[in-house]
Amino acid sequence: MLRTEMRTSPRITTRITVESIGPTLNISAGGMCVLMADPMREGTTPMLTFLLPEDETPVTCKGRITWCRASKIDPELYEVGVAFVGISDEDRQRVMDFVETHLSPAS
Repeated sequence: MLRTEMRTSPRITTRITVESIGPTLNISAGGMCVLMADPMREGTTPMLTFLLPEDETPVTCKGRITWCRASKIDPELYEVGVAFVGISDEDRQRVMDFVETHLSPAS
């Protein structure tokens, strides 16, 4: 099966703790993949709060669950795709700047 890439923003692998949800596996200006103990149904819209490394101001926004699957890391956990749908332009820019700063030259 051919899988079409839907991402429009570069992403980086990073561990950021999303309050009351879990750690990220990766992040981009458009969303993140979070590792969770319990699955979340597609379409669910949780509130997200997290700190970018070296930034003391939290990012707070609404997310939309776009997919959920058993984790490849630990079969008792779930990898959950979250799109940022209610994020301020300022917070999206902060996430974008963080990602761009940490992109490898080969990306």
